[in-house]
Amino acid sequence: MNPVVVRDLPEGAERAAADARMRELLSRPEPGPVAERLALLHFTGRRSGRAYTVPAGVHTLGGALVVATGSGWRHNFAGGTAGELTWRGQRRPVGFALVDDAERTARGYLELYRRYGEAAPRRLGIAVRGEGAPGLAEFREAVARHGLSLVEVTHVTDVPAENSAPTSDAENERTPR
Repeated sequence: MNPVVVRDLPEGAERAAADARMRELLSRPEPGPVAERLALLHFTGRRSGRAYTVPAGVHTLGGALVVATGSGWRHNFAGGTAGELTWRGQRRPVGFALVDDAERTARGYLELYRRYGEAAPRRLGIAVRGEGAPGLAEFREAVARHGLSLVEVTHVTDVPAENSAPTSDAENERTPR
């Protein structure tokens, strides 16, 4: 059987407990080595106006800081929005923008998958079923089928003014994570 890439994250109480632990740890002034690869995203829901603080993995791709996710909250970043990022013990204003190019997203996931090796499934919240290593075609399919997405994070001075305020959109936050 050819490899298939699927989302693979804990659900329910297990996930809520892990998120709560990460929010507490990453909020500290000196969160330790975990803060090199995990951050807190602070943003406001587009329709609800509710404040969210979401732990997420951060990665570099082509010199850009990105979050790789398939979670529903990613829709808050379609078209770009302002927020804050707590990373490496510091909270700073940033812009979040959902990458809307499926090919670029698939290529980004493939690059991260190859970079992280055996740790890739855990770092990216995915699993690979079947034989062999997935290639670009398998990641294209996962982007289309499972909503795997990339969110670019930019320093607030790099965010154009039109992206600095949330806008209404039919694609609102789905869940807090």
